[in-house]
Amino acid sequence: MNLLLICIMEIQADIKEKLLSTAKSFLKEQISNLEKELKELQQSAEADEKSSAGDKYETHQEMLNQSRTILEKRLSSSKTMINQLNAVPVKETKTVEDGSLLKLPMGNIWVSVPFGKLDFEGTAYQLVSPDSPLIQAIWGQKEGSIATFRDKSFEIEKLV
Repeated sequence: MNLLLICIMEIQADIKEKLLSTAKSFLKEQISNLEKELKELQQSAEADEKSSAGDKYETHQEMLNQSRTILEKRLSSSKTMINQLNAVPVKETKTVEDGSLLKLPMGNIWVSVPFGKLDFEGTAYQLVSPDSPLIQAIWGQKEGSIATFRDKSFEIEKLV
């Protein structure tokens, strides 16, 4: 195999490893912040129990419960994404599949988890689930293939 091609493949695999590491770091920080917010919310609720009474207290407690529910859902989602990231392959792919890194006219996409936009080394990447409608529409396609999504045709410019 051509030495240049081998170097390019290693660099591209390295990008996936770095994206994986960056996404995990971001999610770990998010988990830590959410756990801190939940702890502060609990402390606030305990302080209110000692000093409040009546309708105002009940309204405030309900607001705290709603906030707690939202934070717990976000925390659960972040933990699930970390677990899913651990299962994403970082090997080279020849077709669009789990772990593929794509260059499309609309941007760079890593088929991994429904994380959203991640800026890495000056380049934006969208981390999307294999279940996303776009990925389902192009699943199994090869680099250079013309794909159609929502009545628009485009080329899969690069596939790693």
